Amino acid sequence: MIIPTLIYGYLFLKLEMPVTERVAAGVSDGEMYRALGSPLFIFIFIMMFGTAITELFTGQWIDVLLKNVTENAILILALTAGVQTLGRAFAGPLIHRIAPAGVLLASAIFSAVGLYMLGHVSGNLIFVAAIIFGIGVTYFWPTMIGFVSENVPKSGALGMNLVGGAGMFAVSVYMSFMGSYYDNIIARNLPAGASLGDYRGAAAGTPEAAAFAQAQAVAGPEIINATLIIPVILVAAFTGLVFYMRGRQKPNLQTA
Repeated sequence: MIIPTLIYGYLFLKLEMPVTERVAAGVSDGEMYRALGSPLFIFIFIMMFGTAITELFTGQWIDVLLKNVTENAILILALTAGVQTLGRAFAGPLIHRIAPAGVLLASAIFSAVGLYMLGHVSGNLIFVAAIIFGIGVTYFWPTMIGFVSENVPKSGALGMNLVGGAGMFAVSVYMSFMGSYYDNIIARNLPAGASLGDYRGAAAGTPEAAAFAQAQAVAGPEIINATLIIPVILVAAFTGLVFYMRGRQKPNLQTA
């Protein structure tokens, strides 16, 4: 990986890179940094924690959380990813019809309903839940970045990168926390005095392996239900954002 990276770096150093839209519009560095301190940017920055966790944590952990609830946990992940791919391919007409704040609110609602169903239903209804959840998280990430670009334009590329970085940082921290919480739930559902490591490494078909699988089946939905509070909070937050944006004139790079 290092070799092509160095080659690309050398090739780029020989090029004259175009200025960003912010620089072309005459927005100074000072104005850019002041825009990062605006209440609207700070709000979106914080909300990105929740939207990223809802989308990426659940997606990356779905096989772990539901593999002892359904035999098709990987299929649920594929179904969710398929919904996202189709949704983003046809995003243009939707974004033109609904303002970004409205898209974020609708996404939060679908995500909350989908997560609730994933944590409470079984059988074929899990696939319905996966579709609903997939619809919910489809537009979270691009709409959050686009919202900053459109409504806090003076923050420039830095603002968009900071929001994206906030999302990735939040997911990494949340995964670490929930990994420990997941193990604690499993430990609570094992026989008294049982060693989590011993039960986790038990051979298939043994009573220990069966007990560990049953504990996992309890822990997965419990983690989903704990995560559900995040999109519920997002629903309330984005409802307020919709009303706020209705009374706010859309800025541009010269007037923002």
